[in-house]
Amino acid sequence: MTQTRRASNQHRPAVSRPGPRGLRFGMVAFCVIRDPDPGLNKGKAKALYSLLVSYSDVTTRNTDQGYPYRSTLADALDCTKDTVDNARSTWSREIGLIRVVRRKVDGKPDENDANAYQVYDQWLIQGCSPTPDTPPQLVARYGPTIPGFDVDAWMAEYAPSFDLAGWRAAYEPTVAEQGARRAAQRQKEAKRRKARKTGGSGTDSATPEEGETEGGSGTGSATGGGMCAALSRTGGPEPSLPDERAPFGGVAPNGRRRPPTGSRSAGEGGSAASGKTSPPSRSADTSSKGSPAPAKLTADERKVRAAVLELLPADFREALGPVIPTNIGRAVIDALGAGTPRERTPRELVEYRFLPRWRGYWAARFYAGELTPELGGGKRKRPFGPLTQMLADTAECGNLWCEDRHDFVTGTACTQCGMRKIDQRADRQPSQEKPAVSEPSSTVPRQAVAPMQCCDHCDRGFRSHTPGLCRDCELELVGT
Repeated sequence: MTQTRRASNQHRPAVSRPGPRGLRFGMVAFCVIRDPDPGLNKGKAKALYSLLVSYSDVTTRNTDQGYPYRSTLADALDCTKDTVDNARSTWSREIGLIRVVRRKVDGKPDENDANAYQVYDQWLIQGCSPTPDTPPQLVARYGPTIPGFDVDAWMAEYAPSFDLAGWRAAYEPTVAEQGARRAAQRQKEAKRRKARKTGGSGTDSATPEEGETEGGSGTGSATGGGMCAALSRTGGPEPSLPDERAPFGGVAPNGRRRPPTGSRSAGEGGSAASGKTSPPSRSADTSSKGSPAPAKLTADERKVRAAVLELLPADFREALGPVIPTNIGRAVIDALGAGTPRERTPRELVEYRFLPRWRGYWAARFYAGELTPELGGGKRKRPFGPLTQMLADTAECGNLWCEDRHDFVTGTACTQCGMRKIDQRADRQPSQEKPAVSEPSSTVPRQAVAPMQCCDHCDRGFRSHTPGLCRDCELELVGT
């Protein structure tokens, strides 16, 4: 959305990222995104940081994304201008990641002009020493995340007046309190899981929407142990996935086989006093005292859920049936990521996440009948489990537009995922040199992997022990 400036203003708001070398568009600092500070997670601070990165250097990149006016930022974050100001104050005053340059209209010292934002995250992304003008509180907070960087030496040279000892004395108790709070939370979760394992039959019923009739058979749970646990309302387990031949998206994000759901078969337990087989009792399922029933969807959430389901392939949508359990509808809503940096519209969710996984792996299994086996009596299993797996967000890297290692904005493979794959492959590469059998075994030192550098000419990443030009630019400049 293109913004027009007011007649009295001389400047438009802009975002820059100071540093000795350039950055690729859209790169963010992982240590900032993964900071567990409650003050960053409760408000819009992290979302504001990612949003400002998307506006950085738009005048030279010609992205046609407009300019980061306060109203534009508030609309993108779905909040008020005051919330944007609070998040900006957190970064600028407390942490120092963002510096706000306040400007005045030329010739009118009492009239404010559009702000300019400076984001000091380049050194955190490239793992180098920060520039001398970097805010000292930012260096004190995230400097320990850079391998080999001496925070005390930098402070002594560039910020001798900063009270580093006092800052640490105030910050370290806060970190310890956060760790204790998370440890207590994990203990409570462990107690709840233990109570669910020992306190009931372990088969909670999937709760239909209010005003809808129940359909199908079986009593699979849809509320405990994650979205993929007991997503089908049948009595049989989901077939195991061939991990070796399944492309990414065909297996669960955690790489584990989904646990079986539903009640046990007659061969595993029960009485054989009568030759007749009776259907499972609903009262036995609802008597479980495990996980509570999921919260019912609001009218707006039902409209969003319906918008997503309407975009699914017709055959698969028909196989889901007329009744969508509440927990499945909740999983569809959560997959959109509303209010997060990785938020998707229903069309983006289906087109760039669901359909590639459907065409690459799940469609063949669906039309082969593996996802909807017969249950007897003319009834078939509902493919709720595969639905949530095809909608689940894996978020493998820091690229906000990456879906299964593919950047849907540029239409090419995700460069961050490619670089991460190269790093992982280099870490797994075994040493090729082996001592002779007749000689005593000796430890062969492993050659260090060259760090990533940014080309001074084209800004592309390449591996080298010293900064400079990449191989392509080196050959091109030598040839000219």
